[in-house]
Amino acid sequence: MGRAIEQDPLSASAYQSLGITLDAADRLAEAEQAYRKALELAPQRHGALAFLGLNLLAQGRGDEALAEALREPESWRFYALAIIHHAAGHSAKADAALNELIAKHAEDAAFQIAVVYAARGEMDLAFEWLERAYVQRDPGLSDMKVYRLLRPLRDDPRWRVLLRNMGLAEQESVSLLGQAFVD
Repeated sequence: MGRAIEQDPLSASAYQSLGITLDAADRLAEAEQAYRKALELAPQRHGALAFLGLNLLAQGRGDEALAEALREPESWRFYALAIIHHAAGHSAKADAALNELIAKHAEDAAFQIAVVYAARGEMDLAFEWLERAYVQRDPGLSDMKVYRLLRPLRDDPRWRVLLRNMGLAEQESVSLLGQAFVD
């Protein structure tokens, strides 16, 4: 990622990707700096405020996390708020944000919905939405191995099945529910 920034130091996308990578390595303060740089370069960059908010939440800065998430455009805002409110114990607000995300963005945010369910500890629903994301060819899946909030899923056998389906492992392609996919 550093190479991408060297080649284009004004790329908000490169800084946001760097933030995601640093988050995955639990280098939270550095990830925060990368997200802030992405926002400095492109203040309206979709997802950057949500990622920054979740990063701040991981650092124990819940009020700041909420403030950043509230500034995010709609789909990413619902995603971040569902996780942040859940972490704060505000179940009704978390459920409302998740329900809005599903109602308005089930077709284009299946991966984010899966992450919310994983953050809530609802593993069956997380895998159900990951399978939807796979079927929909959700681009978020490309980062799934580094998402901190998906770590609890890695010990589940369905995780390996999904990786095989995506071509990240050498075995036959089987759905998360045990049925072969038909293309």
